[in-house]
Amino acid sequence: MSLRGHHKVTTAVVETASLLVVRFGKQWCAVPSQGVRGVLTPQEAGKTGPVTFVGVTYEDIDLAGRLGSALNSSNSDMRVVLYSNGQTHGAVRVEEVIGMIEAQREDCRPLPSHFQQEERTWISGTTIYRDHLVLILSSEWVLGELGEVVAGGVGPHALSAS
Repeated sequence: MSLRGHHKVTTAVVETASLLVVRFGKQWCAVPSQGVRGVLTPQEAGKTGPVTFVGVTYEDIDLAGRLGSALNSSNSDMRVVLYSNGQTHGAVRVEEVIGMIEAQREDCRPLPSHFQQEERTWISGTTIYRDHLVLILSSEWVLGELGEVVAGGVGPHALSAS
């Protein structure tokens, strides 16, 4: 309250988006960092199946397959990202964790308007990092909470304009 008895409204403007950038083949993707619960090596997580870490079981999510990529399991940079929204927990195997970034809000762009199908629920936007286009994935889609996992995923042919 001000001295005159009026309420002053203040808003916090978030200047950056905190993202974890990962790689599947040549495709760079990012997820909001607030859902990241840990990053494990394949030896720590196991080769396949659910991962139990600190008493929480993370279901195996084949995000690479949904993105139309195949993981190179011989890659020494391969990691398992433990991701959760507090209700759903997923273990995502990635070829490489590029790192955590703080992307300026003005550098995070929505998908172009010619994308009109369900890909708009899969991908919340894009940004550029180290001269690579990074797809910012929807947390709900990553965790499979949109009610369906589309067979065939978001590979290069699935993202064609309608």
